[in-house]
Amino acid sequence: MNYIERELATEIEMRMEFIRSHYNSEVKSRSRKLMTSEIEKTSQVHSYRMENPQIIVPFSVPRNKHKKEIRQGIKNIERAFEWGIENFDPGNFDDIFVREIAGRVTPELYDTQIAQYRDRNVVISGASVTPPYPTKLIKKEMPEFIQSLRRQLKCPNDLNKIEAAIYAHLHLARIHPFLDGNGRTARVVQNVILYHNDIPPPVIETGERMTYYKMLDQAVLDIDESKAIGHEGAKTEGESLFYNYMAGKINASLDKIIYYCNNHFH
Repeated sequence: MNYIERELATEIEMRMEFIRSHYNSEVKSRSRKLMTSEIEKTSQVHSYRMENPQIIVPFSVPRNKHKKEIRQGIKNIERAFEWGIENFDPGNFDDIFVREIAGRVTPELYDTQIAQYRDRNVVISGASVTPPYPTKLIKKEMPEFIQSLRRQLKCPNDLNKIEAAIYAHLHLARIHPFLDGNGRTARVVQNVILYHNDIPPPVIETGERMTYYKMLDQAVLDIDESKAIGHEGAKTEGESLFYNYMAGKINASLDKIIYYCNNHFH
């Protein structure tokens, strides 16, 4: 099922092809480092800040009493991402991988590095849908998510990989398998899939957090309503909007890669 609009998909394909055909292996290797060192770092910072909007801009406010907490939160995301890219195996993707990422995102919650599924119901403030109860998330939601994502990861082209990454982001946020850190975990898993396929991550600026959360909430609501009326698996408007929003951010990151290469290697 193709969620990304054809015009946007074409732009992404053109940029991916341009990068592959116009730059030699050394340039592409160095631009790959750019993806992790600059774009990915920005993504990690904003990922942390989106879930902590009460904390003022990191590192720019003198004597910020939250500085240590901020640094540690961002470092946790960075470590989770680094572990993910070293251990990601699309052919053997499983829930242990997700739990390992989550355990590194919020290490303060667990005795070991692997996260445990939540054992109680939760309500997300401002959300239109309540996440599945623990038994359902363990026995139905996570196994179905893993099976579907494994199937998507086998698809060959860049757009398939992008949609698989966004799928992981959306459905981990929807299922909400852990007590905390679900959004950060979802975005790390998404970005690991993208990195594995030489695709830069989307950067959701902190100032866009309400737009992001509203789109995510609408996508989750549409999925829930689609299931309720027996249309499970049908493409919904909310899902399409979320996929295109995230794909547009990836398209913007591709522009940054091209701009960087043109200005540093020409």
